[in-house]
Amino acid sequence: MNKHTKPNWIIAFIAFYFSYMGFSQAQTITLATSKSIPPYIIKEQQSGIQLDIIKQAFSNAGYQVKQVIFTSNLRAERMLQQNAVDAIVNAPNNGSHAYLSEPVIFYQNVAISLSARQLSIQSIDDLTKFRLMAFQNAKKYLGEQFSTATEQAKFYTEVANQSAQLERLYRGQVDVIVLDKRIFHYLNQKLIDKQRPTAPVTTHSIFPESPRLLGFHDPQLRDQFNAGLKQVSDKNAKRSE
Repeated sequence: MNKHTKPNWIIAFIAFYFSYMGFSQAQTITLATSKSIPPYIIKEQQSGIQLDIIKQAFSNAGYQVKQVIFTSNLRAERMLQQNAVDAIVNAPNNGSHAYLSEPVIFYQNVAISLSARQLSIQSIDDLTKFRLMAFQNAKKYLGEQFSTATEQAKFYTEVANQSAQLERLYRGQVDVIVLDKRIFHYLNQKLIDKQRPTAPVTTHSIFPESPRLLGFHDPQLRDQFNAGLKQVSDKNAKRSE
C-alpha cells in the first residue's frame, strides 16, 4: 500500500464532509408567523396541525424547517421582502409582495350555540337576534355582512382570549360564539381535561372556508413547496371535517 493512500483518503473524506454540510445547510428553511394558534400552530411544541403539514410538504421537496420565528404580521411581511426568511405562514391572500402557495389548510369559522337553546341560525343575518361573542378582529376577517349583523345584534363583543368565549357561552352570558371549529374543539377538550363545566352544543356552518397560504419571495421555492404539498394526502392537507 502506498504511504500516501491514507492521507489522500482522509483529504477526500474531509472535502466530501464539508461539501455535504454546505449542501445540508442550503436545504434548510426559516419561516415567520404572527402568533401561536393552537391547534394549528403551537409555539411551545413547534408543532400543530398546520405546521406539521408545512414541515411535511417541505420535507417532501427535500428541505427541512429549522426555525419558526414568531413576530407581528407587519414584521413578518417585512422580513420576507428583505429575504430574511424563506416564507411566511398565513400570508394575506392579496399579498402583492409574495408568491403565494396553494392552500395548506382551510380554517372553518362557525357559530356555536347551546343545543338546549335550539336556536335557529341558518345564515349570518340570523345572528342579529342574539348576544354574540367573537374572536378578536372578527369583523375584519368575516366580511361586511357579518360586520353589519354585529351592529344590529342585541350585544356584540370580541375577545383575544378565546377560552373566554366558551366559558361565557356555558354560563349563559352570551347566546352565540363565533370562532374556528377546530379551535373550539381544542379549547373545549382543555375544559373537559380540567373538569370545567361544558354542555352539548350545536354548530351552525354559516361561514365559508378560509384557505391559509404560505408567501414566498422565491417563486421556484414556492413551486417546490407546492409539489411537496401535493404529495401530502388530502386528509392531512385539508383536514376538513
